[in-house]
Amino acid sequence: MLMKSIVWTMKIRIPVAVFVGFGIMCIIATPLVSISSLASPSSSSLTIDGVQCDKQEYSDIHIHTHLDIFINGKEFIVPSDIGFVPNNCLYWMHTHDDTGVIHIESPENRTFTLGQFFHIWGETFSNNQIFDNIVGNNDNSSNTLNVYVNGKKMVSETDYGQIPLNEHDEIAIVYGRSPDSIPSSFKFPEGL
Repeated sequence: MLMKSIVWTMKIRIPVAVFVGFGIMCIIATPLVSISSLASPSSSSLTIDGVQCDKQEYSDIHIHTHLDIFINGKEFIVPSDIGFVPNNCLYWMHTHDDTGVIHIESPENRTFTLGQFFHIWGETFSNNQIFDNIVGNNDNSSNTLNVYVNGKKMVSETDYGQIPLNEHDEIAIVYGRSPDSIPSSFKFPEGL
C-alpha cells in the first residue's frame, strides 16, 4: 500500500513540475502589456465600419436622425449612451438619451448609414432580422421586417443597412405586427 502511494505521488509531481516549468517559460516569452492598456483601449483602436471613437464631439458635420423601432406593434426604446465608451471616447454616431435621436457629429463630410449605427450599438440588424427577431421564423412564418423613411416604405430590394441617415429623417423599423400608425416625422427639440 505504501509503495502505491509513493508511485502515485511521483506520478503527480512530475506532470506538475513540467506544467509549472512550461508556465514559467510562457510568462517569460510573453511580451509585457501594461494593465492600463487592457483596461482602457486607445480610441484609435475603436473604429467600427469606418466610424471612429474620439475624445470630443465635432461640428463639421452635425446632424440628427430619429429612429423608432416597433416589435409586434410595441415600441422598443432605443437606449441612451449608444456609442459611448465610458471614460474613453464616443463614436461619431451616438445617442445621448432614450428619445431615439441619433446624433452624428463628425469631422468628415460623408454619408452615415443605419447599418453603421447598429454595428456601433452592437445589435443585429439586416433585411431578415432585428435583434433576435427573424423574418419567417418557425414560431410565426408571417413575421416581416419593413423600414420606413419619413413615412415611406422602403422597397424590399433595399439593403436596409445602407439606408443613409440624413438631417431630421424619421426612420421606423417595424418587425411583425405593425403599430397603429407609422410615424412620418419627429419633432426635434430646438437646437437639434
